[in-house]
Amino acid sequence: MTRLSRRVFGTLFGGTAAAAALSPGFFRWLERDLASVASAQDMRGPPRFLAVRTPHGVDRDYWVPKETAGHIDPRGTDVALGDLTFEYDNAILTPLMPWRSQITVLDGLDTQVCKEGTRADRRTFHGHQEQGSLLTGAQPPADRESANYDHHHSLDFYLHGRIGAPALLTACVEGTGGWKAMSYDDNGLPRDPQSDPATVFRAAFPADYDPGTPMVDTSAGERLILEHNIARLTRLRDRLTGAERMRVEAHLAAMMRLLPTGTIGGSGVCTTRGSDVPTIGGSVRSLADVEAVTRAHARTIAQAFACNRSRVATLQILNDYPNWPTLLPEVAAAASAAGYAADYRFHENLVHDYWGAAGPTVRAGYTSGLRWLASMFAAVLEELDGIADPQDPSGGSILANTVVFWHNEFGHDGHDNQHTRHPAVIAGGGGQVLKLGRYLRLRDIASDARVPHNLLLTSIAHAMGFDDVDYFGDRDLAGRAQYQGPLVPLMV
Repeated sequence: MTRLSRRVFGTLFGGTAAAAALSPGFFRWLERDLASVASAQDMRGPPRFLAVRTPHGVDRDYWVPKETAGHIDPRGTDVALGDLTFEYDNAILTPLMPWRSQITVLDGLDTQVCKEGTRADRRTFHGHQEQGSLLTGAQPPADRESANYDHHHSLDFYLHGRIGAPALLTACVEGTGGWKAMSYDDNGLPRDPQSDPATVFRAAFPADYDPGTPMVDTSAGERLILEHNIARLTRLRDRLTGAERMRVEAHLAAMMRLLPTGTIGGSGVCTTRGSDVPTIGGSVRSLADVEAVTRAHARTIAQAFACNRSRVATLQILNDYPNWPTLLPEVAAAASAAGYAADYRFHENLVHDYWGAAGPTVRAGYTSGLRWLASMFAAVLEELDGIADPQDPSGGSILANTVVFWHNEFGHDGHDNQHTRHPAVIAGGGGQVLKLGRYLRLRDIASDARVPHNLLLTSIAHAMGFDDVDYFGDRDLAGRAQYQGPLVPLMV
């Protein structure tokens, strides 16, 4: 049922409904509720969460969308992505052009937690070994190799604990050490990601798993509830006059648009069986293998979400080694033109040298590699969008009901000092709570102001239904106002 259905039964059509309807507060409530129900991005299935990470940092100036005329930075702080473009020279997010209505680009987010140093055993840098801060919201350890986040769990681990689905999926494309992990347990220790899609699949689906009888299709009941509410609101309208009657009529018209001509429900069927193990292994021997394994992991996660075998997952698409972007023709050409020897490596050469020698040739190679990684994220979105959500009465896809958080290992600045302007994209579900289809500039990019990414972690918790979370991150920072609450510009 929609939120409107639940509330209407409980309050609107009780014995005091007519009196409540005469108050301005009633109309503000009804307008807000109808707006969320009627939204095209309304999340109707149970919410899921997927965090995706790619390596090599980012140049913010070629990552953000631009004005279509002149390709300059957006003039506003909250702009529809449909009015902007990712297609300009050296643009990194070009593969996301088809997804503009289903993503939001956050510009000016900072991993400020990495600079706090409130405990002697904490490090005050953000580089490769500080990647764990992204989902824990906690200060990184001084012993970088230990990957010990001092009893701070990651957001995925926390959400899984509250939701309680059978499996918390932790996948990666190529193996990675614990010091570059995404997921951390209650002790703050890294959880090893699995590079083989078959292993990830088996974590969600036992060999003897059989979906059995299809889930009950609730579409008929949903339609009856909506029709019942319309009838009650119609009777309320008939008791009113003037402006109040006109406003209720407008709400009725909105509800009538929600009433479908056919059935409301989706398929209501989980089709994956325990024998449907992915045939693509986790070995990567070419650029094509990177995409194939990425898609296999994303498809496995989508299947687990569809069958309610999991509700939370992480997916790490490579790390800074072994530098597959080196093989991209555009990168190879740029490296050769820039004078690198035949044995150059994308990360140690182009990435390390970028901020000290960011001429047009190096820039072309660097952004080409990052654009290819953006295409891997686009492939994840395609896989999630290609599987219908059996639990969505409106027939949406898994993507439509999954809050996807894509981020990089570090942000915009010189190597090992990349805690500012951290790239972040929110995609998919969450439309009842989080804005989608937007470019959001969170602060003056050239200023010393900082917007802690902890606010985004809290916003994601709200999108998952846990609006009792007011802070997520390092225990020493819980009392600081700038770290508390959700990321207000992102909230609906």
